[in-house]
Amino acid sequence: MAKPTVVVFTGNSNIGFSAIEYLVNNFAEKVHIRAVFRSKGNAACLQELENQDVAQQIEVVTGDIKKKQILAPVFEGASVAFFATPTTQDRADLGKLFVDACFDHGVPNCVLMSVACADKKETVYQRQFAELEEYAMKRDGRSVTLKVADKGLLKFAPIIVRSVPFFQNFYGSLPGIKKGILYYPLEDGDLFHVDLNDVGKAVAHILIDPAKHRSQIYTITGESQDGTMIAGTISMKAGFQCEYKSVPDDIAVLAFNKLGLQEWIAEGNVETLKFFREGGGRGMSTGDFAAITGQKQYKFATFVKEYIRPMVA
Repeated sequence: MAKPTVVVFTGNSNIGFSAIEYLVNNFAEKVHIRAVFRSKGNAACLQELENQDVAQQIEVVTGDIKKKQILAPVFEGASVAFFATPTTQDRADLGKLFVDACFDHGVPNCVLMSVACADKKETVYQRQFAELEEYAMKRDGRSVTLKVADKGLLKFAPIIVRSVPFFQNFYGSLPGIKKGILYYPLEDGDLFHVDLNDVGKAVAHILIDPAKHRSQIYTITGESQDGTMIAGTISMKAGFQCEYKSVPDDIAVLAFNKLGLQEWIAEGNVETLKFFREGGGRGMSTGDFAAITGQKQYKFATFVKEYIRPMVA
């Protein structure tokens, strides 16, 4: 019996690659992985996978969600497709095109990345993703199109995976951390953050058995820490003293600009941090990761020890 095909679009996105890596290491016998890239050169990231015997079995396809005429090989025969919603100002529109493509090519299960508390629509990011979520959810239960023997029985179901910011965002703070200071615009508030790979792991678990998750909205939350706790964890696990200093939002935007982020992304990131520090994340579900994976989440302290410490040693 042929293994079901799961589509990861795109394979070189942060969450896309993380999901592929987890599928390769844990579920290669259960699914056929189809990794989609906008260009063949981007598929070079698959060479970084440790298990190259399985990695060689990944089906590599090129595709651009804006080019409908070349999407048939992307979705053909797939039971589920994941869209790692990109960091672009038109991402809601791109996500809608992905939803449409699932309908056009008979894919009943559509997994979409989103941001925590998108339904509150208080930040630019939340409003972008809320637009996509609403578009997908309004189509829940409608029939997708099959090429052969289409009787309208195969129904579409979106699966939304919301996430808080990633631990990995602190890589941008390494210059200050190396000098013993964590500059961050949290004031006295808390930040919800999570390991990027835990989000990829949750996506992978959904992809191997989408029937259990149809029409669900999940939030992967991680830990809640204030700036002093974050700096204290860095001090304890990186092996040197680190002090937290809050910075004004406008200064944080300038700092993110200097790191190479586009202005709208720098502003969006700071606005997101403001949302959390002012208590916007209170009331979020905290058990979705365990419910999806049956596992405990990766801790920020472990992340600092395994990743931050070698970079500042």
